[in-house]
Amino acid sequence: MLEIVKFNEDSYNYPCLIVLGCFDSLHEGHLELLKKARLQAKINGLDLGVMTFTDGKGGDQVFTFDERLNLLEQFKVKFVLKIDFTEEFKKIDAAKFLDMLDDKINVKAYMSGKDFRFGAGAKGKSSTLKNYADDEDNGVWYMPVKDVMYEGEKISTSKIKTMLESGDIATANKLLTRNYFVSGEVVAGAERGQSLLGFPTMNVVYPENKVKIKQGVYTVKCTVGENVYNGIANYGPRPTFGEEESFLEVHLDGYEGNNYGEVVKVEFVDYIRDIIKFETPEELKAQLEQDILKIRQEQDD
Repeated sequence: MLEIVKFNEDSYNYPCLIVLGCFDSLHEGHLELLKKARLQAKINGLDLGVMTFTDGKGGDQVFTFDERLNLLEQFKVKFVLKIDFTEEFKKIDAAKFLDMLDDKINVKAYMSGKDFRFGAGAKGKSSTLKNYADDEDNGVWYMPVKDVMYEGEKISTSKIKTMLESGDIATANKLLTRNYFVSGEVVAGAERGQSLLGFPTMNVVYPENKVKIKQGVYTVKCTVGENVYNGIANYGPRPTFGEEESFLEVHLDGYEGNNYGEVVKVEFVDYIRDIIKFETPEELKAQLEQDILKIRQEQDD
C-alpha cells in the first residue's frame, strides 16, 4: 500500500531514496527516471519515495493527485512525499528544503532530472544537490538523469498540455506512454441519448483541476468496473440542443447500463472531429452512427 508522507509534518524512518520533481503528467521522461530510481533503490536496499505536488504548481494538471497515486503505486513506489505548493512553501530556499527533508525523513539518496529546479526563486539545481551530497556530513548521494527527447526537444508537461488543448491526443498519448484519461463520476443527464437518438450515453464529471482537452468528438476506451469498452465521447457543448456548457458524454459500443454514482475511467484514444450543430436530432443520430462505424472499422483493421 502506497504511503503518503506530508512534507514537514510526517516522518519516514526507513532508509530511502527520494526522486525529486513535480511529476504532474508522469510522461516518458518521468518514467525513465523512475525506472532508474527503482533499480538504484533495489541495489542499495532503500525504499523508493517520489515527491509530487498536491495540485501541481498552479493551473490545471494532466493527472490529478489521486490519479498520480494510482500510477505510482503500479510502479512499486513505497511512499509519496506530498507537498502543497503554497506561498509559504515557495519562500523556502533550496538548502533549507533539503534540511527540512533530512529532519523528518531518513534520506540516503536523491535522484532527479538533470534540469530539476527547486527552492525559492528556483535557484536550487543539480549542482546544488551534487554539492549537498559531496558534503560527507549530510550522508547522502545524488544521481541526475538526462532528459528524454522527442523530435529534438525535451519531453515536458507543458508540451503535453499544449497537445491536449489543441486536439493532438495521439502524440500526447505517445509521450505519456499511455492514453490520457479522466476518472470521473457518472451523473444523471437529460437522457436524450436513449430516448431521442437510440444511443444511451453516460455523463461523466470532468474534474475541474484537470487540463481541458480540445472540444470535440473522440474515440475512447472506458473502464466500467472490471470491464473495458470501446466507444465515442463528446467533450464540449451540445449545440443541437442549445446547450453551451461543456459536458463529457460517453457512448460505449455494445454496453447499456445505469452507472449513476460510479467512478469510471475514460481514456481518449484519438480525435475524430469537431462538434457540429445539427438541424435535427435525426441528423445527429446519423452522424453518431457514422462515428460508431468508424471505430468498429478501426478495431477490425
